[in-house]
Amino acid sequence: MRDLRLSLRQLAKSPGFTTVALLTLALGLGSCTAIFTVVNSILLRPLAYPEPDRLVIIRETNLPDYPEFSVAPGQYFTWAHDATSFANLAISYNSNYNLTGRGDPIRVNSQRISANYFATLGAHPALGREFTTDEDAPGKGTVAILSHGFWIRQFGGKPDILNQTILLDGQPFTVIGVMPADFQRPGRTEVFTPTAFADDEHQNHGGHYCAVIGRLKPGVSVEAARSELGVIAERLAKQFPDSNKGWGIKMAPMLEYAVADVRPVLLSLLGAVGFLLLIACANVANLLLARASSRAREIAVRSAIGASRGRLVRQLLGESVLLSILGGSLGLLFAQWGTSALLSFAPASLPRAAEISIDWKVFAFTAAIAAATGIGFGIFPAIQATRLNLNETLKDGGRSPGDGSRRHRLRSALVVSEIAIALILLVGAGLLIRSFLRIQEVDPGFKAADAFTLRLSLPDKKYSDGPRQLQFAEHATDALAAIPGVVAAGASHIVPFTGSDYVLSFTIGGRPPIAPADQPATNYYAVTPDYFRAMGMTLVRGRGFTKQDLPGSPRVAVINEALAKKYFPNQDPIGQRINVTNGPETWREIVGVVRDTKQYRLDTPVTMQTYEPFAQSPFDFMTFVVRTDGTVHDIATLARNAIFSVDRDQPVASVLPLTTLLADSISRRRFAMFLFAVFSGVALLLATVGVAGVMAYMVNQRTSEIGIRMALGAQRGDVLRMIFGHGVRLIAGGIVLGLVGALLLTQFISTMLFSVGARDPLTFAAIALLLSVVASLACLIPARRATQVDPLVALRNE
Repeated sequence: MRDLRLSLRQLAKSPGFTTVALLTLALGLGSCTAIFTVVNSILLRPLAYPEPDRLVIIRETNLPDYPEFSVAPGQYFTWAHDATSFANLAISYNSNYNLTGRGDPIRVNSQRISANYFATLGAHPALGREFTTDEDAPGKGTVAILSHGFWIRQFGGKPDILNQTILLDGQPFTVIGVMPADFQRPGRTEVFTPTAFADDEHQNHGGHYCAVIGRLKPGVSVEAARSELGVIAERLAKQFPDSNKGWGIKMAPMLEYAVADVRPVLLSLLGAVGFLLLIACANVANLLLARASSRAREIAVRSAIGASRGRLVRQLLGESVLLSILGGSLGLLFAQWGTSALLSFAPASLPRAAEISIDWKVFAFTAAIAAATGIGFGIFPAIQATRLNLNETLKDGGRSPGDGSRRHRLRSALVVSEIAIALILLVGAGLLIRSFLRIQEVDPGFKAADAFTLRLSLPDKKYSDGPRQLQFAEHATDALAAIPGVVAAGASHIVPFTGSDYVLSFTIGGRPPIAPADQPATNYYAVTPDYFRAMGMTLVRGRGFTKQDLPGSPRVAVINEALAKKYFPNQDPIGQRINVTNGPETWREIVGVVRDTKQYRLDTPVTMQTYEPFAQSPFDFMTFVVRTDGTVHDIATLARNAIFSVDRDQPVASVLPLTTLLADSISRRRFAMFLFAVFSGVALLLATVGVAGVMAYMVNQRTSEIGIRMALGAQRGDVLRMIFGHGVRLIAGGIVLGLVGALLLTQFISTMLFSVGARDPLTFAAIALLLSVVASLACLIPARRATQVDPLVALRNE
């Protein structure tokens, strides 16, 4: 307690030093705490289910084209019957509904789930009950369970919601339950209904559209369960070669699967703030070394009257630990703000974002890292401060130990380290920035500016067949095109960058037959005549679709350049035939070739793409694309009104600019780049301040020497070169060390780069030059101050 009181008094006696040190530590510790809060909440915190380590996600794979794919219902029912590794297996698939009868119609994000879905997760409704096996039977399933948020928004959170009837796609569903507020599933599901698979779906091994989760039996490992399903997959491949040949199993723990995409980004950010903390520690260590020089006489007196060196080290180390703990406390406040700011820049696709919060693990982490930091940056200054020559120190006018070469070398080493670490962070940020700029230069294959998308699903009961679906699409397209300022309006059942796809195998007419399992695949689109114009896509050969391509007309198709180059390399594809759904009635004549478009993200390869007239293959779900002349305001309201003019009960899920879809596709890259840039910028600032501080302290310590040199004839330029040259040598050492470190460490972010190498020479050279210039300017200020020393004043003080 005496040490604590003394430490508090010593810190209070030096408010300038204490303030600067606390702010520096708060910045470093707060950044670490903020990022650890995110890492802990997303990567480390267990899922909010009982025994979450037993939960797994099961997907199918068909390498090399599809390393991960949805599951066919037939596979699930076979696994559920034959596999012995699971206590439970559950299946689900997306099936959005239109909610009507309660004011304006709205589109509801929903999932059809098996009766044992919640039991598999270990989650249960907060109100009501789960589905029964009978309710999951074919022809049944007209019951619903609501999410907590949907219940609050649409029904005011009233408990009498149970047993009420709601209209989903015009069909009455009875509400039997409400899930807890903390129950979260991907896609922000609002309504759950039973799968109620038809009997023929139990034998559907070729339609991959479902998600499967499993709960392992106690003691069964993921590897053992994966191996068992792999054996079943091999058996199914022999039993159903047309649909199952080449298909395998991908299985991962649910948490690992959910965070797989963001794990490298978050761990890289955690490493970056760790480096930032090292720079902060180096700065504070330099401050402590400088402060020790001014306390040399105090320490010498205490040593002379009996204080042991260990006792003095303990006291000085206690001061640094106390400083670190206070800095950590400020850092926690900074982390609260920093975490909120970080989440405001986070992409909407960041998994478990709603669960990010500071818990006891974060407090423990901050306390531990604060204590370790206090010891780390305090131990060497404490040892150096107590390494005294009492006789010299106690002499009137004697030099303090702070003038010793050992302490000077330590301060110089700290500056070199700061520069090296700052350069590593800046190189990482520079590589990510260059990658992001390269991605933004990628041509998506269409013109995103002034184009908007509207997504909707037609209710099965009202639009039960192709003619009705086609009629709605045609009338809605005409209504959208009639909006003043709209240049073109088209529709497709699937639009790029919306997160959806529709993949079919295909064959080419006039070529040797290929077994269904060996056929190549294409992204498939059913589009209206004006779709290409609305998207701003370029026709490079042949023609597009017209209103004469009717249901009874000869079937036609348009392909993209990638498919044309691969399968028609030495011939004109126009007039050739393509079959995209495995049947003689589906042969289409290729009438046009369009430019390649990106389907998923700007940083993914172009896929094979085939287009067919919507009139010849209608769907009950579609996305409209509306292109304007740039003068249309409030397009969302105008577009919704246009859809309502066709069907007053048909809601629009969302109206989004194509530019937003493009931006969302690289939002995680933008997130990583932004945070790396911020942290590296702070590192540059701290390193620059550290260089300037050390150089200023050196000038102060060498004032007498400089005065003598100038009295003996040294010119101001000589003094400037001497001081500035010393700083440049430190900078050069730090840059060389940093370049070596960057060459080794940037490999860890190579998976986050796009079209830029992890050792890109231009980035390395530009960052080294930038840091050299900034750090040299920081040296120049104290060097110029050294030239202002008055020899007479310096010698008189001596």
